[in-house]
Amino acid sequence: MTKNVDFIDKFIDILGGDDFLLCDMIDQDDLFAIQDGLANLIAENANEGLGLAKFIADKCPNAFKTEKV
Repeated sequence: MTKNVDFIDKFIDILGGDDFLLCDMIDQDDLFAIQDGLANLIAENANEGLGLAKFIADKCPNAFKTEKV
């Protein structure tokens, strides 16, 4: 499994698969857990140099601070 496929697999697992896309209401605590899980997954993988995660972080500048070192 490539790193991008592994990243997407974990991303979908955090969302809860189809349930996230098919439900019309999400409990607030569940939503916070999803947001926290996705933010951590994106940040960790972007910091490790995964291009897909870096792309997402760059597209969400209010959620992720990115800087070149």
